Amino acid sequence: MGGFTTIKLKNFSEVNIEKQNDKLKECKVAKKYRFYSENDVMLEYEAFCNKKGVFPDYLFPRHKIKSYKDFKKYWNSKKLGTVFVPEFGTLTFDCYFNRTSKRAMKNIAKYLLNNINQINSVSGSFSTFVERCGYGKEKQKILMELEK
Repeated sequence: MGGFTTIKLKNFSEVNIEKQNDKLKECKVAKKYRFYSENDVMLEYEAFCNKKGVFPDYLFPRHKIKSYKDFKKYWNSKKLGTVFVPEFGTLTFDCYFNRTSKRAMKNIAKYLLNNINQINSVSGSFSTFVERCGYGKEKQKILMELEK
């Protein structure tokens, strides 16, 4: 499905996700590229409560969602798929057709090179990402070690 690339942390506790997101910020990765966490679900719940965003009634029956706990029954990876609701501790982006800029990919690659020991797995179009991230063969080879 497209050029989606997924990077998953080894430790996906809230504390570590926040720490790794701070490291992404230090590498100047655009704010929209962050490891998914419980905080992201809370933001979606707030949007749902404030009737902002798109929450189709057939997926999010307002008469059944009375609390955050209820909302999480509908807003999860199993119900909506990992493209829409990533698993906690994953960063997902699309590296095809310039949907993620070269600068963003280079900064994500910079984060990975500096924090390679934090990464559990990569999947999707990771090899395409590595080819397009703007680094030379030597650093690309290091990044490709994550695929093993």
